[in-house]
Amino acid sequence: MSAMVVLGLIASVTLLAAFALLNMGKLTPGHYTYQLLNLTGAGFLAASAANPMNPGVFWTEVVWALLGLYGIITIWVKRRTKKTVAASSTPSTPDLAAAVA
Repeated sequence: MSAMVVLGLIASVTLLAAFALLNMGKLTPGHYTYQLLNLTGAGFLAASAANPMNPGVFWTEVVWALLGLYGIITIWVKRRTKKTVAASSTPSTPDLAAAVA
């Protein structure tokens, strides 16, 4: 079995796993795991479609992989923003209950 066939099989299993887990409610688009499965699966499928070149599959999977990467970046930015907001909303002065105790 060639390396491209192996990559294609790994890609198919990875993309199907992401889709199945999403439909079973085990993952949401907001999970890193879902986005990583999409990025990995689409990237491997794009690589396997490059040799021999299948332009339709190749470009579809490149876009799919980029969307997965976008999803990962979006999750990271949202989580970072939440941490920043939570840290900045911590009161700088002790609250009344703590002062009384």
